[in-house]
Amino acid sequence: MERRGIPLASFIRPLRENKFQTLGEYPRVCFVPESVGLFRNKTAGETESRPPESFVTFKPFQTARQSFRETFNTSRGLVLALALLTVVAHAAALNGSFKTMDDETSILNNANLRHFSSLGKIFTESFFGGSTYYRPLVTFSFLLEYQAFGLRPFFYYLTNVVLHFSNVLLVFLIFGAVLKKRPLAFAGALLFAVHPVHWEAVANIAGRSILLCALGQFLCVWFYLRHLLEEGRHRHYLLSVAGFVLALLSKEAAVTTPLLLAGVEFWLRRKAPAHRAKFSRREARDRLAPFAVVLAAYFALRASLGISSLALWPSLTYGVFGVLTFLRGVFTDLRIFVLPVDLHFDRATAYFTSFADGRVWATLYAAAVGIWALGHWRARLSRRAKFLMFWVAAGLFPVAQLVPLPAHPGYAAAADHFLYVPLVGLAGLTVLVGSYLFRGAARRKIFSRPAALVLVIGFYAYLTLITVGQDLHAIQELGMFEKSLSANPRNTRVRISYALALAKAGLFREAQTEFRKVLAAEPWDVRARIGLAKSLCDQGKCWEAVQEYESISDAGSMQDLLEQNLKFTYDAVIGQYRGRLALEPGNARLHYSLGIVYARTGRLRDAIQEYRAAARLDPRDRLVLYNLGALWEDQGSPEKAAVCFKKVVAFGRPSRAAGPGRPDELTEFAYRHLAGIYEKKDHPGRAAAYRRQLEKISGRDK
Repeated sequence: MERRGIPLASFIRPLRENKFQTLGEYPRVCFVPESVGLFRNKTAGETESRPPESFVTFKPFQTARQSFRETFNTSRGLVLALALLTVVAHAAALNGSFKTMDDETSILNNANLRHFSSLGKIFTESFFGGSTYYRPLVTFSFLLEYQAFGLRPFFYYLTNVVLHFSNVLLVFLIFGAVLKKRPLAFAGALLFAVHPVHWEAVANIAGRSILLCALGQFLCVWFYLRHLLEEGRHRHYLLSVAGFVLALLSKEAAVTTPLLLAGVEFWLRRKAPAHRAKFSRREARDRLAPFAVVLAAYFALRASLGISSLALWPSLTYGVFGVLTFLRGVFTDLRIFVLPVDLHFDRATAYFTSFADGRVWATLYAAAVGIWALGHWRARLSRRAKFLMFWVAAGLFPVAQLVPLPAHPGYAAAADHFLYVPLVGLAGLTVLVGSYLFRGAARRKIFSRPAALVLVIGFYAYLTLITVGQDLHAIQELGMFEKSLSANPRNTRVRISYALALAKAGLFREAQTEFRKVLAAEPWDVRARIGLAKSLCDQGKCWEAVQEYESISDAGSMQDLLEQNLKFTYDAVIGQYRGRLALEPGNARLHYSLGIVYARTGRLRDAIQEYRAAARLDPRDRLVLYNLGALWEDQGSPEKAAVCFKKVVAFGRPSRAAGPGRPDELTEFAYRHLAGIYEKKDHPGRAAAYRRQLEKISGRDK
């Protein structure tokens, strides 16, 4: 029996056709039959002049123009050009290494990547631990790479580049359906491919979640469009739902994907006649309903797995300030899109905290002007332009600070990779605006088409060079973090990663300095405290490292790492003491200190041996005798313990700090132990005598 399947060619049919298929071919579900541009069609009586055909006379330009047209008439040639230019822009990222910020947790130290038997854990456990992130497909992709290539970072970066090109291809197809002209689709997809703002997602392995999520979203939108094109072919609809599921299992931001589909229904379909408008709206609801069901099932799954924690603003005022901070970040994003300079890792924006801040009112004024402009031009804007604007808004909605998304205390996350999905809408709008301006300039004969082509090529070359520079910067981990800290010295999250990178490079003293800067700002930061202790240990300051480790009262999810590092540090301290004792075997203090380390690590017999050696060398050392007595008591030798405690009392001297005639605390503790020992040995008389001595020296009357 012949095995039937879904032919891949049907998904990319527009690549083989001379023109992109549009929704205008079907009268019931079609795009609005308006002009392809920024503004709507001309009304009756309006005319549009065209430039003369003999506008270009220079022969080399004519040849270039002909070659350019031939390239644009071949979809496969355009796809090949997109692939080539994407590789040129991001090939430098392939030389990167694993970075300290997320790669150590998600790849290097992730036990779930070692065997395929961990698949169950991958799909039932939180990403990064805790109960906030659920991204099993990201970890699954790392599992496949680990099993195939081990810990060779080249292949992890290669996957990122391949995923990015896959997204570029999908953007090309989506633009082909939305913009309806192949040159415009190519220009928009190329802008998406080489724009420097994508460096953070592509040139860092941690950007895998963004790339996979975007892949699912773009597949969802593309197959939804294909379903509208070919009514009755439900395979495209099912693949659209599958793309939505892929996106949800890659990153939480995918929850806004149904908004994009609603935008397709609202703006990219011809308005139905009045007699069937209600039926048309019902059809749209029916098509969108399964996506709502999938979204509800996704939330239910996370709740059942206990991965559903969601931070909320403590008050409405804080929430308003958070949203205003986001709006301020939007203007920064627009500036970065137009002028991609000052790009740096883990961008953050300081939260607004007061309405007295002038920047709050400046942000509100700029937002009001933007809203007024949209309302003023709304009637002239084409439905495609409105849809692309809506795409930008929907893409930014997950990071709108409706719930707190801090980068570090006092700062809102505003990373460059937040623009990955919204840039599709921005690229489409840029192409529409550029096409509109070009037609206007051509009508007025401001410049020739070859000159415009040179400008466009120069613009894309400029963006590509910046992207290459950013990727080269990204593979230099220390330089990447230093640039980020120069832009925002208070970014403690980046500073911790910078300190870890310094330690990885063997610059332990510099790492110690950076960790102390973090702890000066955030004394509660467990990761910084552990990092500081490790850097001290790497410098040979093991006892200081032990003190830093033991100052951590609650390590939370890092408890295992803390215990592992503390054990390693104690072993290092033991090695140091043994080395010194080999040179100074008669040093009682060294034996005593080594005994303390043995006692703290649970090696009580070794501790007793060292305490006894110290007592032989200095029989009147009360600290040695007290600790030795305490260990004998714990080991079930009360007689030996009593001898040690009696010596502590006999060798006691009044403490100057305590005042004349009062014994020190060691004597009090020794009496307590002696009283307890004799009570257990059923000698109430002796126990009572020691109790009276204890009450006498403690100054308490019973």
